[in-house]
This record gives sequence, C-alpha cells and structure tokens, in this order.
Amino acid sequence: MDSSLFVLLSILIFVAANMPCFAAVQDDPTSRIMQDFSGYPEEEHFHGLLDSETFFVDKESLEHQIDELSSFSDSPPPSVTRILYSMNDVLARRYVKSLMEGAGLRVREDAVGNIFGRWEGSNPELSAVATGSHIDAIPYAGKFDGVVGVLGAIEAINVLRRLAFKPKRSLEVIMFTSEEPTRFGIGCLGSRLLAGSATLAETLKGLVDNQNMSFEEAAKTAGYTGSLKHLDSVSLPKGAYFGFVELHIEQGPLLEEEGIPIGIVTAIAAPASIKVDFKGNGGHAGAVLMPDRSDAGLAAAELALAVERHVLESGSVDSVGTTGLT
Repeated sequence: MDSSLFVLLSILIFVAANMPCFAAVQDDPTSRIMQDFSGYPEEEHFHGLLDSETFFVDKESLEHQIDELSSFSDSPPPSVTRILYSMNDVLARRYVKSLMEGAGLRVREDAVGNIFGRWEGSNPELSAVATGSHIDAIPYAGKFDGVVGVLGAIEAINVLRRLAFKPKRSLEVIMFTSEEPTRFGIGCLGSRLLAGSATLAETLKGLVDNQNMSFEEAAKTAGYTGSLKHLDSVSLPKGAYFGFVELHIEQGPLLEEEGIPIGIVTAIAAPASIKVDFKGNGGHAGAVLMPDRSDAGLAAAELALAVERHVLESGSVDSVGTTGLT
C-alpha cells in the first residue's frame, strides 16, 4: 500500500483543521496559515518538522491493523464478510475503538453504533473537521474497502501527533454504521441517520432481515439496546462539522490503468435502485410451445437488456446501469 495516500490525508486534515475564515482574513491566507492557525508560534517550525524523522507513516503497523481487522470475517481469507451487528462486526468495532483509544482519541458511540474518536482542538467551540469511513463488508469483499478510510484516518492522527501538532479545530474520526445494504437492504444507514433522515428513522421501525429479525433486535444483540427509542439523538445539528475528507480505495480500474497513485474526487455517484417482480407460468420444457409460454426469466432478461441499451445510448461516459437477480 502506498504510504503517500496516508500522508495526503494527514496534510488534508491539517489544512482543513486550520482553514481560516476567508471573510475575516484580508491578506493572503497562505502566508499566515501555519503561524496563525496551526498552533505553532512560527511558520518555520512546522516546515522543519515536515523534514524531520517524526514525519512518517507507520506503514508496517497500518498494514498489520488492516490484516488484523480482516480476520473478523464470516468468510475465509482473502475475502472479508462482515455483516451489520454480527459477532464479527462487534469484534471489529471493539478493535477499531481500541485503536482510537491508542491514538489518544476520546471515543463515543451513538444509538445505532456510529463510532466517533475525537481529538480536542485548542478552540473546541469551533466546528470539527471529520474524516472516516465504514468497516462493514458485503459477502466476499476485499479487506480495503472502507477500512482504509477508518484505519488510515487513525494513522493520520498518529502522524500529526508525532509532529507535536496542535489542531485549532477538533479532529474527529468517524466509523459509520452499515454503509453496505447487505442485512437490511438500506445503504449508508448510519450516515443518513446522522444527517437527520426522518423517513429512514420511520422505516427502521418495521424493518426485518432475511431471518425475520427486526432492526431493533439485531442492534440489541450487538449491545445497542433501545436503538429505535433514541434515534432522535443520532442526528447531528447543522454545522456540526466544518469539513469532511475521506480516504478511499479506487473501486474501478481507471487510476490503476493510467498508473496514477492518487485521485481527487470531484463528483460522486448517486445510485438509485428499483425492485421488479416477474411472474410467469410453469410449463413442460418441450410440450408447452412458444405461443403458450410465459417465462419470467425471459421477461427479466428483456428488462436487463433494455437497461443496458438505455445507458449506452445516453451518451454519458459516467452513467452505469446494471441488473441482478434475487
């Protein structure tokens, strides 16, 4: 894994954490940001630290942590399967919290299991800068998806601490609950509740998984008792964070094919899905002739081809349409 990714995240957190209010700064902020907003008395002091032996990413430790976290899985390596509120999800959460505490962060959890590790800034009344991702994994996933954004963020905090950096704004690492829709069919569950989704909060009250276990029962098995009663406490007030930055693996081939180590996201996908049920009539494979057949599989295939054709004819290189069977 390229350690420059984590150095980049460290610098992004540093810049965001000490971003001046542009309306209040009359001169060029680049000439003052280190001295006035970093907590250092002199700009040169921080630049000296960047060249010192303290400015490094502990690559071996980080790789060990990623491997250790991948061991909490319902499927054998190298795959990772970690479903919301399962035993391995609970064990993985404990591991992440221990790493946060080891980095000197103040750890808390909300009613649905979003986990926060905060490094208090010198001006804690200012809105914090946040970073993080998720650690739940769809069946037979890889070990980096989401995990890099959580463990990489903790290591970024460690980098800044080794530099004796003192943030003005508080820095907060977030592990979002249930980014994947595997268990209850709802993606970005934790982050949407943080954003105050009243619709989702209402939906959770009647939600069950494929074993007919309710969301509240599943949350209780993971230690989150009374999660539905305390959903109102999950949502964050407007302006709770000054900014958010996430480190994530590339989930397509473009950067890799072009040999580019780092990409800056300028837009994100806005996925939407629809479930369609096809009903047909069973009939003997040979004796029921084509005019009398009603094959659900063929109807589904026609819809799949129509979706593909529509996307390809749209002229958009970034649009994707895909179908699957359940």
